[in-house]
Amino acid sequence: MHNYIDTDYSVIFNIKQERKGNTIQFKEIHLNHLLFILEGEVNVSCNEFKNHLCVGGEMIFIARDANMIAETYTDVQYLLLSFNNQLQIMDQLELGNLKEFSNERSIFNKLDIRLPLQGVLDSIIYYMNSKVKSQQLDEAKEKEIFLVMKTFYTQQELSRFLKPVLNQDMDFKAFVIKHYMEAKSVDELAQLCQLPIRSLTRKFKLYFGDSPYRWMLNQKAHHIKTILVDKKIPMQQIIKEYGFSSPAHFTTYCKKHFGMTPTAYRKELNGSSDK
Repeated sequence: MHNYIDTDYSVIFNIKQERKGNTIQFKEIHLNHLLFILEGEVNVSCNEFKNHLCVGGEMIFIARDANMIAETYTDVQYLLLSFNNQLQIMDQLELGNLKEFSNERSIFNKLDIRLPLQGVLDSIIYYMNSKVKSQQLDEAKEKEIFLVMKTFYTQQELSRFLKPVLNQDMDFKAFVIKHYMEAKSVDELAQLCQLPIRSLTRKFKLYFGDSPYRWMLNQKAHHIKTILVDKKIPMQQIIKEYGFSSPAHFTTYCKKHFGMTPTAYRKELNGSSDK
């Protein structure tokens, strides 16, 4: 077994055999799993999907924290890839295109292990049997698996197969939009999202096209611009609500982001003199 874990990036390859009548269990439930069944028959139940037969030459995707039970009908040999770097994977698989099919009804989805992918799995098994231990090699093989899947499987197949993790990441975007105003800094936003800073940064680049710091600055500027339009709202209220230490601090902010003082910008937004 290769097991390399840091706070931000995990790749684990495992090759195992289970006797007939045993149960396949995952210790690292906080990770996503690709289960490649090499030989044998397994009865799989995962979340709302119950009792699906999977056989040698097929693969199953199990999202993190899923409630999965796999009972062996025969002696079984399988290769397991466990990982947490789903953003890099989704980026390689062109997430935007996969989302085209994300609204389809959820079904239990398994895929056959096609010849090019089998070649990658054979090479992984060879290295493991040869006692080759290398974090860089494991990471490279993980990326190779998903690049081969991108090439030899359709977008619709991949979208259905990876639907659980696609839903997880779309939930991230909705969570940020709903809660970002509760955070006063990127660190606080990362804590709200329960993510390391590096993971949060990668997610923002993928889903918002910007860093969390710049995105939060732009959102703040947008809200201030919106509230400045309303001449009934006192400047002092804006200063207090958005955490400026003084009128001078707010003036400096407006000059930097809007090119003029808050009073001048309010006049420009309204197209008339401030009353």
